[in-house]
Amino acid sequence: MKSKTAACYQETPDSLSQPLCKEASMLAPSKDSMSWSYHQLISSETDVGHAQIEILMTQLEKFGWDGRDLFHVRMAVEEAVVNAIEHGNKRDPLKLVELDFRVSPDLCYIDVIDQGEGFDPNALHDCTDEEFVDKPRGRGVMLIKELMSETMYNAKGNQLTMIRRRNDPAFEIVPEDDESDEGSIEK
Repeated sequence: MKSKTAACYQETPDSLSQPLCKEASMLAPSKDSMSWSYHQLISSETDVGHAQIEILMTQLEKFGWDGRDLFHVRMAVEEAVVNAIEHGNKRDPLKLVELDFRVSPDLCYIDVIDQGEGFDPNALHDCTDEEFVDKPRGRGVMLIKELMSETMYNAKGNQLTMIRRRNDPAFEIVPEDDESDEGSIEK
């Protein structure tokens, strides 16, 4: 199975508002090509983060996004913003989280950048592996990767770029072959 997460190994400056690594820059649609864009620096408070997510969700709805697509974006961006606040910035009131949202009728682009030390997403254990099922780390990163069409971290691991294409079949649940349709999950 092809991974939807790309790693970026070009070093980036520690400060906010610096250009993405080259690979992420190639993913970023220009603000002019998108129907709506929003850039905000927020404090490391989850209530503030959730308010920004509501702004994004309202715009997606205005462009006709619904159902599974809205659910996937909401779950992924909530996980990313909360991770940036709690794990990245460690709720430090002096540190900010930078959000860049871009929306069109068919594409949602999101950048979440914290001022933390970063981490290596590739070093996380597979939380679906039986050996690591009881471990508390890595579920959110896996969830984000499955819910979005593409994800990319910068080399430092403090910037997450996410793209969701409308009607992308990411995170499809395919029922096992069963003689009975009872209990099967439909999309």
